[in-house]
Order: sequence, then C-alpha cells, then structure tokens
Amino acid sequence: MNDHTDKFDKRIKSPEPHIVAILAEIDGIRGEFKSGLRMTPQAITSLKKSVLVTSAGASTRIEGSKLNDEEVQEILSKLSISKFSDRDSQEVQGYLETLQNVFDSYQALPLREGVITSLHNELMKYSDKDKLHKGSYKKQENLVGVANDKGEVTKIIFETTPAWLAPKEMTEIVDWSFDALEKNRFHPLLVIANFLVEFLKIHPFQDGNGRMSRVLTNMLLLRSGYQFVEYVSHEQIVERRKDEYYLALRKSQESFKTEHDTIAPWLNYFLSVVKEQATKALVYLEEEKFEDVLSPKQYEVWKYLSGVGEASPAEITKETGILIATVRQSLLRLMELGKVKRTGRGPQTRYVKI
Repeated sequence: MNDHTDKFDKRIKSPEPHIVAILAEIDGIRGEFKSGLRMTPQAITSLKKSVLVTSAGASTRIEGSKLNDEEVQEILSKLSISKFSDRDSQEVQGYLETLQNVFDSYQALPLREGVITSLHNELMKYSDKDKLHKGSYKKQENLVGVANDKGEVTKIIFETTPAWLAPKEMTEIVDWSFDALEKNRFHPLLVIANFLVEFLKIHPFQDGNGRMSRVLTNMLLLRSGYQFVEYVSHEQIVERRKDEYYLALRKSQESFKTEHDTIAPWLNYFLSVVKEQATKALVYLEEEKFEDVLSPKQYEVWKYLSGVGEASPAEITKETGILIATVRQSLLRLMELGKVKRTGRGPQTRYVKI
C-alpha cells in the first residue's frame, strides 16, 4: 500500500460515533427527498435556476466579489448575448456556466485530473487576468490569506503545497478518491470531505481554487446520489458560515505531516453544511406535500395569504375573485392544518399566516 493511500485511509476508516450518526441522518433525508419529490418540471427548472444564481453569487463573494444576487441574476439573463469587462462579472459568468454544466452533465464527469483541469478552464474562461494559466496547474507559489483593499496579503491563513509538488499530490488524491468512490471502500461523504481538504491544501491552480473546490463539491455530491444539492445552495451556507469554513480548514491542515494528522475539524464542518443543506431540502418537500392536500381554491387562498402575511376574508375575496363562502371554508381548512390563525372578532376578524 502506498504511503499516501495509507494516510488517506487512516483519516476516515474509523469515524467517530457522532460522525456515523450524522452520515445516517443525511442519508435518511436523501432517501426521503428522493422518494417524495414530485415537483413539476417547470418548478424544478425555476428552482434550479434560483440555486445557480444564489450559488454563483455566494461562491464568488467568498473570494471577494461585491455582486449581490440581483446583479448575478442580470448576468445570467445576458449570458448568451453579452460579455462582461469587470473582474467580478467575469468570475460570476464563468461560475454560472460551469455549475450549469455540472448540473446538466455530472454523470459524464468522473473525478479525473482531465475533468478537473477542463472545468477550471471553463470556470476562468472570461477572466482576462487568468488567460495564461487557466486549466493548468500553478507554476509559482500561492497561499491563502486575508487581503487589504489594495489586494495585498496581510495575514496568511494557511500555506499551500509548493508548485513543483502540486502535480504529484493532485495525482495522488485524485487517484485515491476515484478508487475509493468507485469501489465503495468508504462512505462517499468521507471520501469527498478528504478530497476537498486535500485539494484546498494543494491549491493546484494559480487562482480560482476556492471556486473550483465548490464546483467539485457539487459534482461529487451529485455523482454520489445527493440530488438535493440542485435545490438548495451549498455555497450560500458556506458563505454565511465563512469564518467557520476557514477555521476548520486551518485546524485540519495544520495537522498534516505531523504525528496527529486529522481532518476532524474540517469533516465536522463539511458534514454540518451538507446536513443543513439536506434539512432545507426537506422544507421544499414538506411544502410540496402540503400543497397536495389543498384544493385549487384553498391553495389560491393560501398563496395570497402567504404573500401578504394577514388579511380579512373580504380582502382575500376582493384580490382573488373567490367567493367569500369558499374563502371562509378555505381559511377553516388552513386553520385545521396549522398554517393560519384567526385574530379579532366580528368585522375585525383577520387571518394570519403562521
């Protein structure tokens, strides 16, 4: 057995009981989501587009972009007709197209070095400053640090693999991960977590490594059967928990090449993000199931009330055109289901979305 194979195996072959419990919980949600999803094709398309926008905005903001989701949406709507000159827009445009490719074609994208470099080339194709090194491993040193307004690194978060060693270490982690996933030697989430922490430690490209790691996260989760990643943005959760993200990476990577080599800090963080993502996916499932128990009129009343927060029966009738008797019956049904509560009496009666 090779030294690196033994090292990678040792990191994940005997997970702690709490890790085993989290893996079981995530897999339980995955099964429930897959078996219960009954969205219409139109709803699925709309939700996936929303996740693309949210993910592209969040992933590039983690790296310093200033674009909000509304500006990212505008870029998405112009992808086929426009090219963008500023750096933030170029990076968002590349991320949108690359993630779309992953969502559409992940089954045809095995974890191989050629796939990784091809995706990096696509990710960076609009970035003027990256023309010379896109799709190629780094030729000079890079590091992960905090930059000031001038772009100068003022604090190093962690050091990365020297440029001359990057190709060798990439071959080792890619080959090990591919073999472990294909042969089901370990739980896929453990393999993916180890791959990501190694990829980010190597930092194999001159730029775009953080974005690339998140593209690969989506690809690997989808290939391993975690379909909910297309419906809830992984990147958005990471952005909100960015400080934890860097701390977990640093704690794990500081232990590498010591007697106490461990990815436990990173593994705990990564699985907590995936669990949160899976849990949020269940919310969509529950909302979908809830809609199934309503009649079309009841659902229309619910949809209106969800938008305004509260209203009287007369206001609902005026805005929806539904007969007031039907509105009252619908509100009673929504109260039975625990979705609406009544306040006030007589003419002052109003219904509030819970």
